[in-house]
Amino acid sequence: MLVQMSKILGLSPIVGVVGKTAKVEEAEKLGCDVVIDKSQEDLWKKAEEAAPGGYAAIMDANGVSTLQESYNHLAASGRLIIYGFHSNLPIGRAMLSPMQWIGMARKAASMPKFDPMDLTVSNKSILSFNLSFFADETEVLSKFFAQICEWLEEGKLRPPRVVDMLMSEVHQGHELIQSGKSIGKIVLSTTAIS
Repeated sequence: MLVQMSKILGLSPIVGVVGKTAKVEEAEKLGCDVVIDKSQEDLWKKAEEAAPGGYAAIMDANGVSTLQESYNHLAASGRLIIYGFHSNLPIGRAMLSPMQWIGMARKAASMPKFDPMDLTVSNKSILSFNLSFFADETEVLSKFFAQICEWLEEGKLRPPRVVDMLMSEVHQGHELIQSGKSIGKIVLSTTAIS
């Protein structure tokens, strides 16, 4: 959705970063100008080739593994927008392991620290959000929701893939999320959608 909205707003170049080769084709279909498969290529070298002068905006959902370099690759007046911490979290059944929790604490302790003076001199900004905390902010979000609905109705925006699972399959849905291999949205239904 982020790639499609960036295209609608005329941003360029739109660089998509994926972790599996199979997702490269999907990112290209969505309209990425450049797709970097970080499992096969050097992420930051390819990012520099795509935008040698840096980026006006970088949207980062990875966390500790990429935040510092995301900031480093901003152009003057660039914006780093943080909306997740995927690389900070354990994946799969290992999530219950005490060692994974210790590793998660170590990652949190090594989170980059950004210098306010550098932010000021370079005119860079760091923004973050968590949609979970917007539940009561209907006035703020209604304008954005209306815009997204308009783009959907006009066919400018395609909704994400939806995997529909029965409530009785909740354990399989949870395993799919934890695997890191899910694409789109996973919806649990009390009845099957045909």
